[in-house]
Amino acid sequence: MVLYRHWAGTISSAVLFGVIFASQLSGFTVMKSGNHGAALGLLLFLLPGVVGSLLLHENKIINPILGALIASPFCLLLFFLSHGASISLWYQLAYMLSAVFWCGCGALGCYFVGVMFNGAAH
Repeated sequence: MVLYRHWAGTISSAVLFGVIFASQLSGFTVMKSGNHGAALGLLLFLLPGVVGSLLLHENKIINPILGALIASPFCLLLFFLSHGASISLWYQLAYMLSAVFWCGCGALGCYFVGVMFNGAAH
């Protein structure tokens, strides 16, 4: 049971990371806004970090990032299969690293809110 709790946040972060990535590739969510070029869909990658951080009792920042890194090869393969050689490998790697960054930001934000509320209670 303890082993399950240790890996619950990592596995859920990896699965949610893959689901969000697949939903962006399928066009279910908006990946890029037409008028300013920002990839606002990357903000959805905050969710795997938040969920992974909420399910863990320790290593609330590292394990959600580890889950995102575990899901990254699958997502890169999915990216390559959907777009082929029309998009460069550097763009794919930059997009994947920024998605992992936003996942880490979600975990860090959840950890920060937890520390703030636990610190105020004492």
